[in-house]
Amino acid sequence: MPKVTIDGRTIEVEAGTNLIEAAKHAGVQIPHYCYHPRLSIVGQCRMCLVKIGDGPKLTAACTVKIEKDGMEVHVDDPDVKATQNGMMEFLLINHPLDCPICDQAGECGLQDYSFKHGQAFSRFRFEDKRTYPGRERIPLGPNVMLNMNRCIQCTRCIRFTQEISKTSELSFFERGWRTEIGNFPGKELDNPLSTCVVDICPVGALTSTQFRFAERVWYLDKDPSLCTGCDVGCNITLEHRGGKIRRYKPRINPEVNDHWMCDFGRTTFQRYSALPRLAAPRFRPDAEEASPTNWEDAIQVIVDRLSLANGGPPPVFLGSGKLTTEEAWLLVKLAETVGSPHRPLWVETGPERTIPNPHGGVSGHDAAPNRRGAELAGLHNGTGISAKELLYGDGADDCPLLLVADSDFGDAAHDPQVIERLRRARFLVVMGWADTPLAQVADVALPTATHAEKDGTFINVQDRLQRFDKAFPPRGDVLSAVEVLTELLSALRPGDWQPGEAAAVFDRMAQELEPLSGMTFRHIPAPGVQLQLNASLTPTAAE
Repeated sequence: MPKVTIDGRTIEVEAGTNLIEAAKHAGVQIPHYCYHPRLSIVGQCRMCLVKIGDGPKLTAACTVKIEKDGMEVHVDDPDVKATQNGMMEFLLINHPLDCPICDQAGECGLQDYSFKHGQAFSRFRFEDKRTYPGRERIPLGPNVMLNMNRCIQCTRCIRFTQEISKTSELSFFERGWRTEIGNFPGKELDNPLSTCVVDICPVGALTSTQFRFAERVWYLDKDPSLCTGCDVGCNITLEHRGGKIRRYKPRINPEVNDHWMCDFGRTTFQRYSALPRLAAPRFRPDAEEASPTNWEDAIQVIVDRLSLANGGPPPVFLGSGKLTTEEAWLLVKLAETVGSPHRPLWVETGPERTIPNPHGGVSGHDAAPNRRGAELAGLHNGTGISAKELLYGDGADDCPLLLVADSDFGDAAHDPQVIERLRRARFLVVMGWADTPLAQVADVALPTATHAEKDGTFINVQDRLQRFDKAFPPRGDVLSAVEVLTELLSALRPGDWQPGEAAAVFDRMAQELEPLSGMTFRHIPAPGVQLQLNASLTPTAAE
């Protein structure tokens, strides 16, 4: 591999590495606006000019690839600093001073570089700046708003629609200093990845209609997590404040979603505020009205019912593709403990969603993130009562106890006819974060955490195991499903099980399931682990 020296630091990089990326590896920042690692090179903003060797002119770093040994690059150089200073002055001459009301404030490349590479005064002697009258707060589509006065014409958004989404809605119009961004006539920026142009805009020219003026970004806590909208398994940054999710943004993983995520995935957290929350255990004795209870009594009621079922028809445990792998495995263990072969899995099929990446992209079809993890854990429709029989047949009619592990397992959980069929079970237990109509008719309703409030793993459509951690604790009298299920197992098999956390459950599960052999929860790497799953793990999608 070729070696390059940047400001006296010699590093080895792969042949063909862009100089800006090589500088990052060396711990040197080369400022840039138009460059993006997944977009074509245009050398347009001129912020990344550096001195290479003893060359007479400065060179745009974004246009340089490291191909052979011996290149010497100077970033901390008087000529380079003067050029960066001059470019910032040009960019700021016509830029509006509206940082206090700009949604990009706090994560703006223009702000950052003006502090690092600009100057604290202006030499501009004229009262009037160039403006674009009538080109503020222009909706380019349902998800993106344009403020042309803030645009620095880096063309990232144009190149994204041409090269990544391949929908080409945006372009330059007019010429010279009147050049502006806009939609082609008759085209709206409404492709499935449209909000990604907001992520890559280095200034406040493009803002999200979903997040616009919702929160100042410096108040947000940010934690790595996974999108739950489908089985692509996009890596995200979950941004939250005060126990409430404010925004999802894509987190870089070249093996899955690269730098991108779809507009649908960005909105999936809104379900947590759109549906009522189950905040405390509830028990309905006989035909009486359901009333709040404590966890100890709720667990004991279920344990007593499971014990009474011995000798008769076995209980049924309905799983969901929204459960973590650890939760699904514990549900299987609970079924095995009471000798039940009935552990069906329900996963609804959604529209195909495709996310580009350097390897050709990933397409998901499930309306849940973890069907493959649930199947690996042992949930299936192969033996015993199937999920379809429960939801659309008479599978629950002779059931002494039906435990539904997810109160919001899909659209079917809100269907009155499906709820009526499940309610035919002699005793209905429903776990979940949402107080759905199904949870409201349950004999026992157990409140569990959302994915933002717990740890766990999902396995995506590529059979890639990915881990996520709790972003914030749940409110109210809420436990994670792992805690609930280990409590039940501990009560049924004292000594064999102890109430535990997801990490301990995963480590125990990895000792039993061959594809996870040798793994531990805390050592799952950030990009995930590509598993070799048995070909017998076939789809269990809804019909």
